[in-house]
Amino acid sequence: MTKELFVYIAGRKIGTLDEVNESLRFRYEDSYRKDPSAIPLSSWIPLREDETVGAPVRNYFENLLPEGDLRDLISKAIQVSKENVFGFLEHFGGDMAGNLSILLPGEEPGQRRYLPIPRPLILEWSENHSGKPLVLQAKDSRLSISGAQDKISLYLDSSGEFYLPVGDAPSTHILKPDIRFREGMSHSSLNEAFVMKLAEKIGMDVPQTEYLPEIRSVLVKRYDRTWPEDSSGPIGRIKQEDLCQLSDVLSNKKYEAEGGLTLSQCFGLVRKHSTQPGPDTIRLIGWLAFNGAVGNMDGHAKNLSMLTNRDKTVRLAPFYDLMSTTIYPELSRKMAFRIGGENRPEWLMSRHWKRFADEMEIKSPLVFRTIENIIGKVQKELPSVKLEIENLALSESERTFLDKLTRHIEKSATMANRLQIATKGRTSERDRELPHEEEEEKIIGPS
Repeated sequence: MTKELFVYIAGRKIGTLDEVNESLRFRYEDSYRKDPSAIPLSSWIPLREDETVGAPVRNYFENLLPEGDLRDLISKAIQVSKENVFGFLEHFGGDMAGNLSILLPGEEPGQRRYLPIPRPLILEWSENHSGKPLVLQAKDSRLSISGAQDKISLYLDSSGEFYLPVGDAPSTHILKPDIRFREGMSHSSLNEAFVMKLAEKIGMDVPQTEYLPEIRSVLVKRYDRTWPEDSSGPIGRIKQEDLCQLSDVLSNKKYEAEGGLTLSQCFGLVRKHSTQPGPDTIRLIGWLAFNGAVGNMDGHAKNLSMLTNRDKTVRLAPFYDLMSTTIYPELSRKMAFRIGGENRPEWLMSRHWKRFADEMEIKSPLVFRTIENIIGKVQKELPSVKLEIENLALSESERTFLDKLTRHIEKSATMANRLQIATKGRTSERDRELPHEEEEEKIIGPS
């Protein structure tokens, strides 16, 4: 008998996922497929077809799973091959990224079940587990796939208590304890909280982030959710696709160096799908400049997503998973993308940004004003963000790391300013400001 999984949006069954001849197949419900308000899972799984089989289905659903080393760890724990996308989704479905939930036959949508999880248990698990997912220690095996990673999908109630979502119950936050399955990444959650706070401080669009020193974790409010005016009302979900899903490739193509997406392809996807391509193009340039300024070499294609709102407007999602990776000697010193042909930050200069502008068909003055604005604000706001984090109840080890991290980012931003901006000459304070939204569409074009 063929095994099936049912895919839901907002409690409505929209289709069925199964396997046929060793290939994944997705079939839309006729009522959904013929609904004028329906939105396809992906442009690669179109509504006009009653079923889609093979690579487009595999690529879409595979990108919902954990990646790399984490998938290897979970694969061994649940004894399911890491290549078995359907098998993973059988174990973990429910609350997915974006607006989907995936349930087994017989499971009812909209149950809103949650398991309480005390904060001391989270701390104990994060300090003592050896790659075993937290949810596998729970009695209910149909918990969120995000809970099977080094991050945990949680529901945070009005009193600040944590709960694990069961079935398709929506989570509200992502909790990320310190990374312990990789050597040499001490205080990763403090690192991410600091860099995310810095991004917020300089005006970048990022989700609300909080560092919790008592459990050495960073708490991130989900941006792919909607919040009711009445606290007792239902949490809604927003459709999200990362750039690997949008380009119909597997998650192992997230790095350019591995034959994955290039910057040109990423900018092309954003321009193609966004209903506000001008502002989103500028935001994407700012993201590149910020990554270089803080030393984040892991800004890859799966860290970029598009959100589709209920009114069908599409925009670049808030930026996430920002941290300074170059502070860890064990991690790569090369950027995930080449900018104007260069992926070594210590060699990235104004001529590479000029080449980048030409390749992306963006006016170079806009590019330089954007990166100068970002780097300047990073340098200006570093002390205030450090002070904000210092006011928390940090351990001596955390304070030492915070000092080191601040000095490291200051050095990284200074180098970026010297190599990428100084050679262009200083612009006036007025020119340094980014253009107003009504100007953005006019500026983007051949340089």
